[in-house]
Amino acid sequence: MKIYWSARKIPSLAKFRATERAQIIQGAARAMPLPRRFFTNTLKLLVLIVLFWQLVSVEGWTLRILALLAAGLLYPLLLHPLTLNLALPYLPQAAEDFRAQQEEPGSSQEDEQNSGR
Repeated sequence: MKIYWSARKIPSLAKFRATERAQIIQGAARAMPLPRRFFTNTLKLLVLIVLFWQLVSVEGWTLRILALLAAGLLYPLLLHPLTLNLALPYLPQAAEDFRAQQEEPGSSQEDEQNSGR
């Protein structure tokens, strides 16, 4: 099994724009069965616990603040691949659903956003 670090590298998502890829990944993550979603969120939580546990041991306020800023910036780089790879089996269906949603006559993203209000 190949591990993907970026959605851009997934062949089935390569033809979509970045915002569309994000929507498809979000749809695939929502389509995951509950046990798999629970497992994904538990792994994310463990990564965060380890990361912040290490930050507690940093000496000095200046270094601690710099380490917290670095951790905040690296947060998506650590956790996005977990979601991406665990949602991988559900991406083709999510991409198909996204395409069908885009092809519906009279339906646009603005209509969906306005209907949610």
